[in-house]
Amino acid sequence: MKKRIVLLLFVGIFIGGLIFVDSAPRAQTKTITWTGQSCLPPGAPVAVGMQDLSERIKNATGGRLIWSVKPAGSVCPATKEWQAINKGTLDFAATGGSYLVPEIPFGSIVSQRVGAKLSAEGHWMWFETGGRELINKWYKKLGYKFINVGGLHGLPEGWIHLNKPLKGPQDLKGLKMRASGDGGIVLSRMGVGTVFMPLGEIFENMKRGIIDAYECSNPAFDYDMKLYEAGKYYYLSPTRAPFETYEIMVEASKWEALPADLKHIVMNCINGAEAAYHARLIAANEKAVQGFKDKGVIVENLPSSIDDAFVPEAVKYLKEVAAKHESMNEVLTSQLRFEEMWKNLYGLASPGK
Repeated sequence: MKKRIVLLLFVGIFIGGLIFVDSAPRAQTKTITWTGQSCLPPGAPVAVGMQDLSERIKNATGGRLIWSVKPAGSVCPATKEWQAINKGTLDFAATGGSYLVPEIPFGSIVSQRVGAKLSAEGHWMWFETGGRELINKWYKKLGYKFINVGGLHGLPEGWIHLNKPLKGPQDLKGLKMRASGDGGIVLSRMGVGTVFMPLGEIFENMKRGIIDAYECSNPAFDYDMKLYEAGKYYYLSPTRAPFETYEIMVEASKWEALPADLKHIVMNCINGAEAAYHARLIAANEKAVQGFKDKGVIVENLPSSIDDAFVPEAVKYLKEVAAKHESMNEVLTSQLRFEEMWKNLYGLASPGK
């Protein structure tokens, strides 16, 4: 009898403990919200890619982390997102590349190294196997408050849009052309009057005659921006921008403050968004080229004589910059070493072909 009483007493205590635990206040998970900006307008592939990433992060974290992506220009001027992160105005952005030059001299070669022979996929692999670590080392060393956590990796850009045919390098001289970064500098050394403006301003400035030529991005990107209405001729070649990467930057201290599990989730989401972004552009490029033709645009390969003049000038220019800046020299050396490895293992495409 005593044993039964003792057993019932233990059962009662156990059940009471369960009730107490279940009735205890549950810890509330705090939602972390970051504000970011795409450097390009809504509907552009980069803006679409960042919205995709935002949704992946929200879903994968169960709403614990929200990346609120604002349109270009809504928080800070378009292309100045990296400066806004540094000032604490933004928490993250898709930006970087040639927009960082001249303050960060290696910016352009991370985004789109002029004259490179490495494929877009090859550059992506350089980025993943040491490139990101290297540039983050230099961002910190140069005193910036942002780090790179990924990139939206695009395809070779179209070389130029304009309203007249090109036969050779002499036809470039005197053009008023929207161009950015190292590519714009090399073109200026070939006699082009280059100016920079955000991509969202190209269409209107071309229509108004403020510029008479421009470079933008790859065919799918350009078609989505309706640039078939701004230029009768569209010339293709990978030599000016063999690849195009928009860096995903975040404020370093906020990144470090994230719990380890959220960091892992975000990195997995970035990997998925990167692959989806690249695949969307690959699938769309062929249709876009045909779409330009259907709209009456004359689409041709860039004359080889222009490639033959552009590439040596690009190589010469990059060597000059590397000789002046330790950061540029180290990043360029890393890329060239990787390019040589890629050539030996997989081969390289001929520029302009």
